[in-house]
Amino acid sequence: MPAPAPARPVHHHGSFRHSSRAWLPLLLALGWMLGTFGFFWAGALSQQVPNPAKLCLFVFSATGAFAAGYAAQLYRRATPRRSGGATRSTDVRRIRRLVLAGGIYHVALGVALLLEYGATGPGSILASLQDPAAAYLNKFTVYQQQQDSGRTNPAIQVLTLLGVLGTVLVPLLVVHWRRLSSGLRLVGIAGVGVYSLFFLYIGTLKGLGDFVLMMAASLLIAASRGPGPFGRTKKRRRATVLVAVVVALFCAYLVSNQADRVDQFGTQDRVRANPTVERIVGEHAATGVAALMIYPTHGYLGLAYNLDTPFVWSHGLGSTPAVTSYGTQYFGVDADRYPAYPLRTEARTGWPAGMYWSTIYPWLASDLTFPGTVLFMALLGWFFAGLWRAVNLAGGILPTLLFVQMCLLVTYIPANNQLGMSRPAMIGLATLLMLYLWNALTNSAGDSRPPEWVQRRPAPLLHGVHTP
Repeated sequence: MPAPAPARPVHHHGSFRHSSRAWLPLLLALGWMLGTFGFFWAGALSQQVPNPAKLCLFVFSATGAFAAGYAAQLYRRATPRRSGGATRSTDVRRIRRLVLAGGIYHVALGVALLLEYGATGPGSILASLQDPAAAYLNKFTVYQQQQDSGRTNPAIQVLTLLGVLGTVLVPLLVVHWRRLSSGLRLVGIAGVGVYSLFFLYIGTLKGLGDFVLMMAASLLIAASRGPGPFGRTKKRRRATVLVAVVVALFCAYLVSNQADRVDQFGTQDRVRANPTVERIVGEHAATGVAALMIYPTHGYLGLAYNLDTPFVWSHGLGSTPAVTSYGTQYFGVDADRYPAYPLRTEARTGWPAGMYWSTIYPWLASDLTFPGTVLFMALLGWFFAGLWRAVNLAGGILPTLLFVQMCLLVTYIPANNQLGMSRPAMIGLATLLMLYLWNALTNSAGDSRPPEWVQRRPAPLLHGVHTP
């Protein structure tokens, strides 16, 4: 049996909001959002921006609104529920069951996707690993075949509807590592491994990046709540080294993958290697490094083009392509009648909505307008801070899972509305939000009653006589 985790200290709201820990997620988010924007202006693509002043005004407004919403949440007068220290035994049992379900889910989904995309055995998987650019191109061939034939995979459809299980594995595995048995740890690692193998097979970075980001967000939670999932001694240092190795390997794969894509798609005119870097690491690796720098920043050029496109309401179908795909497939919705901002900008400027990024903002603005998107960012900052406060002051499974999902959303701001792009991600997030809302409503109803200690104490004395 794993060693019991030490009790987590409980902090009061007032002391928490004045601590550096309370503001850490905001500082990280602002560093990422403004850092990628700054790197964009340092690159060659910035010279193609048609409206520099408008682009800067919008990005700074949206980022500032996010920060204002975060600060407003921390300074509002509220006292969240406190768990009282150690996680309850009922929660531990629930965590273990969810890790088991999440591990099995990822293994099943990974195998189903490998078969759907043509994997016939270890040999075909190894061949794809050796040529990620060709594997990436083959993915689009499978996409086209699915659309042309109308082919569906019943197993994948069922697993898609269980998308919430895709949100539980990594956060609970990392945060509650010490509460899990060796068998559960192995199931969790197997789930991560098999699902990652699918993304390696199709030469796509998204799934691997999601796992790295979820692991980082989960470690942030674990570090804020005590000694962390691996203890304070040599095990924790080994875990830190392991995470650093994983991040380094992921970055190395990114460089190789992006360099291969440049060769495969002939985009050398867009990706120019730095001569100094090229002399140090060679032409191929330098091209990969240059592509890696463009990868998280080129969406701002797409945003600039979108800011000059007139608004046309997409009737709720523009911000989340996954919803659009369901409407088209099952309800006969003509998506061409309500195109999202990036699609209309592609028709106007040629900036490809399906190949290049345009940040999250045009997708949201398809339904909210760009001024409405700035207000949405304030609400996002408010919600993000509320989850972080709940994770630190009260704990709980739902705030932990939702905080990690919001970290994904914030990280992909320079790219797209990532949680609304795929059906499993959208279903997983929607399920968590509904559970969170239900939990908030039931807790609110319960809080309307007097606390248990008030109900049990004797009634006060008035002139020596008990009042009724």
